[in-house]
Amino acid sequence: MGDNPLAAEIRVSDLQFGYKTPLFDRLNAHIGAPGVYGLFGRNGTGKSTLLKLLCGLLTPEAGAISVLGYTPRQRAAEFLAQVYLLPEEFHLPNLKPEALMRNQGVFYPAFDAALFREYLADLQVPHDQRFSQMSLGQKKKATIAFALATRTPVLLMDEPTNGLDIESRMQFKELMLRPEHATRIVLISTHQAHDLESIIRHIWFIDGGALRLSSDMQRLADDLAMGVAASADELPDQDALLYTEPLGTQIAWLARRDALAADFPATPLQLELIYKALSLNPQQMLAVAGERD
Repeated sequence: MGDNPLAAEIRVSDLQFGYKTPLFDRLNAHIGAPGVYGLFGRNGTGKSTLLKLLCGLLTPEAGAISVLGYTPRQRAAEFLAQVYLLPEEFHLPNLKPEALMRNQGVFYPAFDAALFREYLADLQVPHDQRFSQMSLGQKKKATIAFALATRTPVLLMDEPTNGLDIESRMQFKELMLRPEHATRIVLISTHQAHDLESIIRHIWFIDGGALRLSSDMQRLADDLAMGVAASADELPDQDALLYTEPLGTQIAWLARRDALAADFPATPLQLELIYKALSLNPQQMLAVAGERD
């Protein structure tokens, strides 16, 4: 345990882990401040595995992991009370939400019952039904409400918006922006980049067993520009382009900002376009924005 076990920090050093084949090869990563962090990568790159390693459900083959000053795999009771993992696939006992709160909320010292009930109401989850009577989407929202109400300093979420309708995804973003979460480290693994671009302050991109990109959103805005062209003739020069895709009769594009005119206007970043470019054209993208902390 470190000298300050509740320091808002996650540190991964030379991590090696695999199943039948190597998955991570000396992966290094660091989070040193509260905020919402997005964890991106193609299928099979180890996003869910990394979350399990961070909460101690898996053991590194080599290297070290420190979360809040603790070694996760030691599974110290003090550590487990400060970290919550919301997995993509989950199982709920056949209880009502209030019974779930009474049975499991006691394991988290900062659990807030009033907030739990408020989140359930905001997400339109019935409080008087057993989980067996709820739809999959309602159960997913109940797990999100519980995870947020734990108020743990570290919250790990694996594809939290999967299975949610458009309204529920908007409600999730609104909940994540509430002030009570401002002091937490929230690491979200997702493919739904569009759902989270308004709340994420920093992104990680994993590829080839290593963390290839670690950048806050402002740095990405300094490096990248994007827009929509009516035709191919209106696209930036080929040497500036990093990614294009059809958008109806138009073309969405992503380019190196330093290759455009100095007075090119700043444009809001679209994480979905960045994620696609990283996945489909990683070499050029990482040459522009990669290997940064």
